[in-house]
Amino acid sequence: MSVLATDKRQLTLIYNSETSLGKQTVGYVESSGDKIQMVDISKTSLGDTVWVSLAEGLNKPLGKILATDHPDAPEIEGANFSTDDWLKLIKKNPVLLQQPIAVNGDDYLQVDTPSRILKFFDVDTAGLDKKPLGEEPSTDANDEEPFV
Repeated sequence: MSVLATDKRQLTLIYNSETSLGKQTVGYVESSGDKIQMVDISKTSLGDTVWVSLAEGLNKPLGKILATDHPDAPEIEGANFSTDDWLKLIKKNPVLLQQPIAVNGDDYLQVDTPSRILKFFDVDTAGLDKKPLGEEPSTDANDEEPFV
């Protein structure tokens, strides 16, 4: 069970505003016009239980959601850390979260490109029908979009 408020009508974005991916993802999210709760971990510390819940929701160990190879990260290459060790590291080094984490209801997503966040907003291809590779797309309007 998650300790995060998981409402299908609200997106929660956990990000680091000191990263370019974090800033770009915030831009996409803000332009959606949807109800959003944003948590900037460079300014707001998350509790240990929240971090563990995020890792469980992503179905990854805590160390795998962090960018241990980032140049500003402490030297931790090849180290074997416990969950408590990872929690201490993320509190002291928020730069370890390079990829924002989005939560919408029971859906969790670690954002590796800013446009990937659009998955939560039912945005696809601006109303264009998909065609097999090599065929020209039809630019006629499609009335079957979820946002129309």
